[in-house]
Amino acid sequence: MRRSSILFNLLGVVGLVGLLNGCGSGGDSGTSAPVAGPATPIVSSGTITKFGSVYINDRKYEIDDSTSTSVDGAAPVNGDVAAKNILKLGMVVKVSGIVSGSSRTASTITQEDTVEGPIQSVDVPNSRFVVLGQTVLVDNTTKFDTGVNLGNLASNQVVEVSGLVKGDGVIAASFIERKASVGCSLGCEIKGIVKNHDHNAAPKIFQIGGLNVVYDDNTVISDMPVSSGSNWNNLFVEVKGTVFNSGTSTLIATKVESEGFQAPNGNRVELEGFVTSVLGAGHFMLGTTEVQAANAVYLGGTIDEVAVGQKLEVEGTISNNIITASKVKFKDAVRIESNVAADPIGNTLTLDGLPGITISVNSQTEFKNVASLAGLVTGNNIRIRGREDVGNTVIAMEMELRNANSNIDIDLQGAVQVVSTPNLSILGVQVNTSGFSDPDDFQGVDDQPIGRAAFFNAVKVGALVKMKGRLNGSVVIWHEAELED
Repeated sequence: MRRSSILFNLLGVVGLVGLLNGCGSGGDSGTSAPVAGPATPIVSSGTITKFGSVYINDRKYEIDDSTSTSVDGAAPVNGDVAAKNILKLGMVVKVSGIVSGSSRTASTITQEDTVEGPIQSVDVPNSRFVVLGQTVLVDNTTKFDTGVNLGNLASNQVVEVSGLVKGDGVIAASFIERKASVGCSLGCEIKGIVKNHDHNAAPKIFQIGGLNVVYDDNTVISDMPVSSGSNWNNLFVEVKGTVFNSGTSTLIATKVESEGFQAPNGNRVELEGFVTSVLGAGHFMLGTTEVQAANAVYLGGTIDEVAVGQKLEVEGTISNNIITASKVKFKDAVRIESNVAADPIGNTLTLDGLPGITISVNSQTEFKNVASLAGLVTGNNIRIRGREDVGNTVIAMEMELRNANSNIDIDLQGAVQVVSTPNLSILGVQVNTSGFSDPDDFQGVDDQPIGRAAFFNAVKVGALVKMKGRLNGSVVIWHEAELED
């Protein structure tokens, strides 16, 4: 794993990341005793991945009797039992609390929907639907409330969507709930980035994605600059309203207020979000919050791999709403390079030398040098960036067609599933390292040889490891192992 430095920024709805400690454990297991240390204020925002007390992006936060939890603006409740009665897996929440060593305690947990309103259209084949002019993306990680799935959603049904704003009018859904209300009679809301603001129009108007937002002197304006000309463009806002015209995709706003991640100066912060622009070497936007990471450690990728649309986790401190990051973690940390073993079938394919792995694509997969999966054939050399799904399936977030690989070099990076010296398993692929040269073929996070003993002492289940090999017939001869965090 390379240690690099970058500056970057975080998008409207950002999420909580873990401390990213250890050898890529991917989160607290909850089984080891907390390590004591000085208490530090922490502010985090992200997806609930597990309960007991509550795990945000796999990091455990204790909930005690004084913890206050609120969902969608409702009156807060106190304590662990009450919190679990209203929180759901997949909800994006903001947590304020204290971290001491490896132990964290939440003082407040707040959940707000990213969009709530009537469905305008549903596109099941492409795993998406439109609500209030926003395209809502659904994938294997999206959680649904009881009795709800993409297939039984329909136009005019009202839904609440919790997730991260990925770009202009695009929301990556993490939790979806269907409501019994009709239209915006009980209130609709949307979070997103303002564009095409025209204060001088009659009526005053701006857009969020495909939604027209109309406002007037009766609209409540909160924490916003005084409206003039187009000065609200690029601001991240929340809009509420009770009148929506689906035909023109127009919401009459009752309230417009400033949104975005905020925390007191000096607080420790942990954030999750999508890269929205790359401004230069080591400088990019992860949403709308600036992040500076000149001395950051990169986990699961390098500075050179940072690109628009990628989902990252960041840990650091905040001052004047600028994050100074100490750690950056790629959420799509699986990396594979090989040749296509057989022509794709549907939305999946297999790779030479890695018969236990299935590569799956969806509507969010980005293709490079090839238009779609259908454009690939047996023998094509491809490079894949993605994330692990169930059953040793990899959801490809990026698939690049490369020049023919006559030597058929194989790269496999992923979380270790089983480790027993000299063997380990990644995505169901068994690797025997007994033939590796010691120490040169065992490398640490700095790409320097550390030897067999040090490597296996560091590797734990969940650790991120890259294996390199070469195909010999139908068998991969592995020859190098490298720690990636």
